[in-house]
Amino acid sequence: MEPEELRLPLNPEAVVVRPVEGNIGAGLIWGILISIPLWISIFGWATGIMR
Repeated sequence: MEPEELRLPLNPEAVVVRPVEGNIGAGLIWGILISIPLWISIFGWATGIMR
């Protein structure tokens, strides 16, 4: 086998470049959605100890 048969075809059109800002925005949204139940549980735990 020649080494060139093992290479994947490189198509510049097939490469999808995502903007960095979109990934950061999606990460922030997911982080906020995940952290809301955490903050609610911490608040409930704190108020339960104060009583």
